[in-house]
Amino acid sequence: MKVVTRILSNLRIKLSGEGRMDEDLNQNKDGNFPHLTSITETLEPQPSEKISSEEQESVAPVQPVNQDQEDSMSSGVGNQPACVTDPTTQIEPESPPVPALTAEEFTALREEKEDLYDRLLRKHAEFENFRKRTEKEKQDFYDFALSSFIHGLLPVLDGLERGLSAPEGETVENHKKGIELILKQFRDVLAAVGVQPIRATGKMFDPNYHQAVLREESAVLLENEIIEEMQRGYTFKDRLLRPSMVKVAIPAAAQPEEDTNVKND
Repeated sequence: MKVVTRILSNLRIKLSGEGRMDEDLNQNKDGNFPHLTSITETLEPQPSEKISSEEQESVAPVQPVNQDQEDSMSSGVGNQPACVTDPTTQIEPESPPVPALTAEEFTALREEKEDLYDRLLRKHAEFENFRKRTEKEKQDFYDFALSSFIHGLLPVLDGLERGLSAPEGETVENHKKGIELILKQFRDVLAAVGVQPIRATGKMFDPNYHQAVLREESAVLLENEIIEEMQRGYTFKDRLLRPSMVKVAIPAAAQPEEDTNVKND
């Protein structure tokens, strides 16, 4: 760069003396041009000013720049270059190093593990004992309730046995009265535990408590009115235990009117 600058400065100096060069050309008819000789001498690099091969290699050739590169260079002035990363690459987190345990720490952890395992076994055994005890208590309560119900049925059983062992000579009316008393006693035992009969005769049919097994035409009763109870139903604490089998009424079919018109011969 120093050599090029010096050459340009020498050219400006020599060109400024162009008037004197014309005079010298007129004076020197022999064909000698001292000024041109001096210019060529200044243009030729001196041995000390020649560029070394290392400097020539360091100087990169200038490449032509097209319009797209100029626009991109002008638009990118003052902006920091963006970092281009590959989205497919994932940085795996490094696992923290496992600290080394001393002999005392290892012994303490092993004792803690054995203590927790022993407590787990004890809790499991306690839970199994609680489950078995609960099932046994529930079964004992059910047996006690059933035994109380059976105890109430024993007088009914005694009455039936006495009716079979009645002496000869008893009338049918006496046997009937005895059976009625036993039946009343049995109903009282059922009522004591919450069993109640379902009243059906004269009621309207209810599919929640009644089961219709027969239908009968009636011109007097309303449709779906219960005519007869064929088997009594029961409820246990307001829940259906067995529906009643009943006979319901349906409207009578209309009779065709007789033709009263008499044809005259």
